[in-house]
This record gives sequence, C-alpha cells and structure tokens, in this order.
Amino acid sequence: MLSYFAVQLPFSVCAVWCVLMMLKTKKDYSDRLMLWILGLLAICFLSGSQHFSPNPDFKRLVITDIVMQFTSLSVFPIICFYIRSGYEETKAGMLSYLLLLPSLFVLGANIAMTAALGVENCSILLESSYKGILIPDYLDAAEKAYVNVSRYSYHFVFFLSLALSLVYIFSKLLSGKFKFVHVSLFLRGLKSSFVPNIVCLFFIIFFILWGLCVIFDNVFMSIASIWNPIWSIVSAVILFLVGYVSVIPPLPGGYMNIERMRHPFNALYQTPQEYLQGIDSGPVAGASTSGYDKIMDSFKQLMIANQGFLNAGMTIDEISRQLNTNRTYVSKLVNIYYGMPFRDYINKLRIDYSKNLMADEPDAVIDYIALKSGFQSSTQFIRKFRELEGMTPTVWKASMRKK
Repeated sequence: MLSYFAVQLPFSVCAVWCVLMMLKTKKDYSDRLMLWILGLLAICFLSGSQHFSPNPDFKRLVITDIVMQFTSLSVFPIICFYIRSGYEETKAGMLSYLLLLPSLFVLGANIAMTAALGVENCSILLESSYKGILIPDYLDAAEKAYVNVSRYSYHFVFFLSLALSLVYIFSKLLSGKFKFVHVSLFLRGLKSSFVPNIVCLFFIIFFILWGLCVIFDNVFMSIASIWNPIWSIVSAVILFLVGYVSVIPPLPGGYMNIERMRHPFNALYQTPQEYLQGIDSGPVAGASTSGYDKIMDSFKQLMIANQGFLNAGMTIDEISRQLNTNRTYVSKLVNIYYGMPFRDYINKLRIDYSKNLMADEPDAVIDYIALKSGFQSSTQFIRKFRELEGMTPTVWKASMRKK
C-alpha cells in the first residue's frame, strides 16, 4: 500500500504544477511547452501507477498501458523543444514535430494488437506476465510474433528516444558552458541566464533514473518492487524543482531568498514591484513603501553614483550608519531588491568595474586592477572573479583580445 502511494507522488507533483501553469494569465511559447510536458508526464505517471494497485484490473491495465507508452514517448521531443526555446528563444518548426512519429507508431501498433487479440486476451497476457510467463504456449506463431513486436517496439523506441534526448541536452549544456558553480549562482539569484542550464541538469538526472527504472522493471524484476518507490520519490523531487524553476517566474531575491520561499506562488500573479511591496520588510517601511523607497534611493546614491563599492573598507555596518538604519534591514532590502546578499552584491559591482577597467587598460597588472576595483588583495580579487565569471581575470582578458 505504501508503494502505491509513493508511485502516485510524481503524478501529484505534475498535476499541481499543471494547474498553477494554467492559472498564469500570460503564457509564452516556453510556458505552453512546459504545460504539455507536465500534462503528459502526469498522465504517464497516473497510468503507470495502476500497476501498483493492490487489486489491479488487468482489462483496465491494457488500456492504461497504451496511454502510458504513448505519453512517455511523446514527451521526449517536447522536452527537447522546451530546452531549445530556452537557449535559442525560437519556436520549433513544423518539421520538428515529425519527431512525434515514433510515439504515434507505437500507439498504432498497440491499438492494432489489442484489436487483433481482443481486450480479454490482452488482459490474460498481461496477467500471465505478472506471473513471469511472458508468452503463453496457447498462442499460435503469428500471435507470438505480434506480441513480441508490439512489446519490444516500445522498449526500442523508448531507449532510442532517451539516448537521443540525453545527447541533445548534453550538447546544449556544453554550448552553455555549464559548470556546477552555476547552480549556486542561479539559486542565489546572481545569474538568471542559467535557467536553461539548470533545467537541462534536472532533466538529465530524470532521464537517467527513468531509464534505470525501465531496465529494473524488465531485467531485474526481483528488486523492482524496492526500486520503484525510491524512483518515484526522487522523480517527484526532481519534477518539483523543474516546476519551481520553469513555472514560477524569477523575482528579486533569488531562489534561496527566505522571503521569496515564503511567498513562492505570488510570482504567478504579481509583478516584481507588487511582490516587493507585499513583503513585510520591517518597521522602517511601515504601512507604506515610502521608507523603503527612501532607503533604496540613498543606498543607490551611495553605492552607484558615489561608487562607494570601490572603498575596500566599505561594510554593511558602515552603510547602515550612513543611512541611519540597522544592518539587518539593509541586508534584507538588498537581498530582496537585487536578489543576492550584500557581500555578493558589492563584489559583483567590483567585478563589473574591474572588467571595464581591464578593457580600458589591457596592459595593467592584476594587483593594480584588484586594488583599483576595491579589493584588498589580488588573491581575493582572483577568487571572487573566478566564482562569478567561471575563469580567472587573466583568462578573461585573453578571451576579450580574441574578440
């Protein structure tokens, strides 16, 4: 019984994200593709979970198996369309939809087999397979051949689609120059452009686990009963993360911002400004946002217009003192407004300044660039530069010369 509830989790997660996606007032091309992906996966998981029912109805399983196979195969090309839209921001052409033909072929083969043998006979075959008898002796040669073709055609197309999709996603990750540090930067709100890379990473993990699940079900049947609940729980977590990144649009604060995590679904209905105004930011803002606006205007004047970030001794305590407020409130506002902690924000300003400085003075040494940009040492500068840009300042300068 516990296993049956566990295998329902991926369906539940996909169904919830589908509903939330449909509630969005404005859906672009990528949103519509994600809605199709979540909808197909929800149907696929719901159909597949029927095998774990305490008292399976084998006649119904014959129909749900056809649905499961069709939805599982058709979701692969749509996921590739979605990933392509994230990197290239273009729609898939009409010829691309020919990739759905294999799923239609398997659907046709299943319907033809069911019509030829009858639902009753197909249910008997399915019940026999549960007992370890894949092809009963009473079938004639033609029926045995037909059952083999219909059964193995699905697995052939499934693993072919899985392999091609993985190759495509890996190629996109390579083109996006993915590094695992991107995950941290993305979650902290430092690099919103890493969304396609993060989605690719999630789908790679999901596809690998899905392939292992199918292999265990068909080869290692003795441990399939243990593996399937684990696979279902892990898949539910991955699909939750996919939905969280894809369905909920990015807002100030990053995905690791506590205030944003407390109000995640507000992003579906509010503009970023409405979201900011709706958060209880502390006693200074009070009933209106006048205190918030005043502090942020002063903060921008101090940090941007007066280039306060170039002062190596600039701390959040010093800024709080100059703004006549407390450090906790300043830290919270910076985190919400800029999507990153204060220390990350000031380092980003310094790194951006250093890149402009290296472009203007290409022959300047690293020590000079570091001190001029507000860092206390070249070691600190190089470390922060590598964290944000994924390369050292020297490599960055060399790449700029090649352009």
